[in-house]
Amino acid sequence: MEGLDDKLILNVGGMRHETYISTVRAFPGTRLYKLTEPPPPGSPAAQGPPVREFFFDRNPELFSYVLGYYRTRQLHCPNDVCRDVLEEELAYWGLAEAPLAPCCWLKLSGRETRTQDFLSWEACENAHLDERLLLNPMEGQGLRNAWKPWLWVLLDQPQSSLGAKCLSLISTLFAVCALVIFFQETEVQLDYFSANFTPMGHGAGVGGNQQQQQQQQNNGLVYRRAPHLLYLELLCALWFGTELFARAISCPDKVRFLCSPLNLADIFCLFPVLVELVVGDKAERQPRLSLTLGAIRSLYVLKLVRLLGFLEKSLALRVLVHTLHSSWKEVCAFLLIWVAEILFFGSLFLYGELLGMSTPGQSELHFGDIFTCLWWTVITLTTVGYGDIYPLSAMGQLTAAVTATVGMCTGVLLVPVLLVRFQRYYAVALARQKLRPSGIL
Repeated sequence: MEGLDDKLILNVGGMRHETYISTVRAFPGTRLYKLTEPPPPGSPAAQGPPVREFFFDRNPELFSYVLGYYRTRQLHCPNDVCRDVLEEELAYWGLAEAPLAPCCWLKLSGRETRTQDFLSWEACENAHLDERLLLNPMEGQGLRNAWKPWLWVLLDQPQSSLGAKCLSLISTLFAVCALVIFFQETEVQLDYFSANFTPMGHGAGVGGNQQQQQQQQNNGLVYRRAPHLLYLELLCALWFGTELFARAISCPDKVRFLCSPLNLADIFCLFPVLVELVVGDKAERQPRLSLTLGAIRSLYVLKLVRLLGFLEKSLALRVLVHTLHSSWKEVCAFLLIWVAEILFFGSLFLYGELLGMSTPGQSELHFGDIFTCLWWTVITLTTVGYGDIYPLSAMGQLTAAVTATVGMCTGVLLVPVLLVRFQRYYAVALARQKLRPSGIL
């Protein structure tokens, strides 16, 4: 190529492009630049006339944007191009490192994000589909195990049939009955412990002999639980145990069943009434055992979560669960920041108060260790402020003001991330629902 003003004809995929040699020499080292380099001496190309036309079997539409990059130094792309196709085409022409123009980069990045969101939501929906397809009877299993999928659907999917709705309603009534029994027992325990035991932090005025005498008197006290409450709770436990056993033998995935938090709660709910039946009257003479069993009985509340089975799982609820599941990295980062703030401001509050106590005229400390300061930091960062612990010195009050401010600012960090991601996934889920043929899922 002798003159830079000479023209060059490029036939790409049947479409002819005509440009100057000086244009294609804008980026040395690229494929088009090499077309303008002189051939090696002694080669057949050096002896004949210069070649002015070249053919490339490539995408003619994308090449117009490539040639435009040589002319304007700005790389654009069509609206409907795939990112992988564009990257492959740029790599062929030796422009793999060419930066996209900001306008096209935003369009391509937004479309790529939507594609990733769609694939993520598709994987989530396919996982649920695989779980439901697992319930279908497999070919060749015979009538011996054909009842298991039917029983699992009956117990796990209340919307599947009228019998499933009735069975779920009966289970809910038993759960409500167990809660009523639990609340009734708490009244008996509260009356007993409030009458016979001194609460923590309120027995400072009682002497050592009086406390020892009171402890000796309490050792002989028992609280009487109504027998009919135990029998009613036993009836509820029998229903829960039967239902749990039926769900366990019909579940298609036993490991996943045992790892479910709700199923573990159902298992622990069976222990309190069984322990009381085995121990007998001794449970009424052991306050700690009664309190422990009462704490386990609070798991009855989790059984009401199964009320959601009456409602068809809404799209928004499924999107919310998927949003939380896909945002675990952001949630972990937020928790690490929160823990770091607790440790930092807790230590700062401790030494701020100690420095303030060294000033004449200050009161005594009203906390005994650093764990109390960490507790104060938690309730201050969350802007709860119970008031059981409060700063007395000027340094402590300044620390409290900064802690509360930082807590309000930190609390809103995670909300925009979850909100934006929820909006994206919800838009993808709506689009997929419109594209999905009716009756498949």
